[in-house]
Amino acid sequence: MRVHPASFILGLGAAALVPFFTRVLRPLVVEAAVAGMGLVEEGRRILAEQMETLEDITAEARARRAEVLAVAQNGHFDVESEGTDDEATVASTSETRGRRRPSGTRRRAS
Repeated sequence: MRVHPASFILGLGAAALVPFFTRVLRPLVVEAAVAGMGLVEEGRRILAEQMETLEDITAEARARRAEVLAVAQNGHFDVESEGTDDEATVASTSETRGRRRPSGTRRRAS
């Protein structure tokens, strides 16, 4: 196989330039990695805030549902809650649950 002088010189030039590019590109790659890690951390922070908001909404909805069920079980209807909830769901849920005892007649666990 014959070696061409031009390709030999190009090979030597590439071998000489690789360490130069490594010294120049390494800091750029490191900075790109730092920026990417910062974006990931910011995304995690935003996701955590949104999850907290969703948990707050869920807790508020559960409390509101418990309030509606308690009102339905007691037979007292609030003007605000009458038309807003699904009456079939409230009726079926109130039929499956037992009546609550007055607070003074609770059983004590032994």
